[in-house]
Amino acid sequence: MATIQKRKKKDKTYSYRVMIRAQDGHPKISKTFPTFQEAKEWASQEEARRRLETYFPEKAKKKRLLEELIDRYLQLLPHTQHKSLRDISRHLSWWKSKIGKMVLNEVSAELISKYRKELLEGLTPKGTNRTGSTVNRYMASLSAVFTYGMKECGWIIENPVFRVRKLKESKGRDRILSPEEFERLLHACTQSRNPYLVTILLIAVTTGARRGEILALNWNDIVFDKKLICIKDSKNGRPRSVPIAEEVEVCLQEHFNRRNPHISFVFPSQKRFGQICIRKAFDEALKRAGISNFRFHDLRHTFATYSNKEEGASNMELMTAMGHSSPQMTRRYTHLDITYTKKLTNSVVKHLIRKNDAEK
Repeated sequence: MATIQKRKKKDKTYSYRVMIRAQDGHPKISKTFPTFQEAKEWASQEEARRRLETYFPEKAKKKRLLEELIDRYLQLLPHTQHKSLRDISRHLSWWKSKIGKMVLNEVSAELISKYRKELLEGLTPKGTNRTGSTVNRYMASLSAVFTYGMKECGWIIENPVFRVRKLKESKGRDRILSPEEFERLLHACTQSRNPYLVTILLIAVTTGARRGEILALNWNDIVFDKKLICIKDSKNGRPRSVPIAEEVEVCLQEHFNRRNPHISFVFPSQKRFGQICIRKAFDEALKRAGISNFRFHDLRHTFATYSNKEEGASNMELMTAMGHSSPQMTRRYTHLDITYTKKLTNSVVKHLIRKNDAEK
C-alpha cells in the first residue's frame, strides 16, 4: 500500500513524496513529485507492476529470497568441515536480519554498500567498533553465498558483491620477541602452575605452529623416532609435518613418561575433559616477564623472522613450514620435503634458545 506525504519546501511550494513499503520480497521504495496527481499515478503503476510479477511463471526464480539461499548455504558448510563455520554463521546471521527478506535479484551493489556502511559505523554486541578487515570478512561471507547461488543453484546470474570495493585494511602485526624478551618469557613460563606451558612455548617458537594446532595434538601425532610432529588438523585443512628440536624433544619425552594412558591429548586439561586452555597462564607469564603488546599468535611472526634472519628462507619454504596456503601457490610448494623446514627450526633455536644458554 502506497503512502503519499505532502511536504512544504523552503520556497513555500509543496512536493508529494510517495512511499511504498517493503513487501513480497520487494524493497522499500520512495519517489518525490511536484503534483499530487503525478504522485498518485506513479504509485498506482508501481503497485500494479509489483503485483503483476507474481503471475509470470518465468519470474519464479526472481521470488527467491536471500534468506532462503543463506539457509541452504549454511546447511552445506558442516559437510565441508569448514574451519570458519562459527564466524561465517555470525556474519550471515547479520545479513539475514538486515536484508534476508529481499528477493535475490533485488539485492544490488548499492544496497550492499549501504549496509556495509552500517556495519562499519555500528557497534558489535561487545560495544566495540568493527575494523575494515572485519567488515571485509562479512562481505566475503555474503559473496560466498551469492557465488553458491549463481554457480550451484542457478538462482541468480551475477554476484552483486563483486561490484563493491573492499575496504582498506590495517597493516598486520609484526611484533616479535627479542632474544632478551624470549629469555624472560621462557623463565616466566617455568614459574607457571601450568606444567605444559614451557613445552607449548618452545613448540610454537621453533615451528611456527598455531596455538590451536599445538593444543589439539595427540600422542599419535608425535613421531619420536623421526623427530616429527604431524599436524593433521590445520586451519587450511591440509596436514603438514614440522620438526622437533632437541629442547622440545626432551620436554615431550618427560610428558610422555608421565602421561595418563587413557588420555590421548599431549596437553590435556587437568580440570575438565578435552584439551588444555592456556590463555590465562600465558597472559600471567607475559606479565611476570614484563612483556607488553604481545599475543601468542605473535610467536608465529617470531619464528618467521628468526628463521629468515640467517638461513634466508624463501617465501615458499616459510609457507610450507607455517601451513600457509593460497590457490596460486599450492601447486608450487606442496612437493617440498620436511628437510626444507628443518633448517628453519634450527635457525630459531640458534638465535633464541641456545644463544641464551651460551651466555649463561
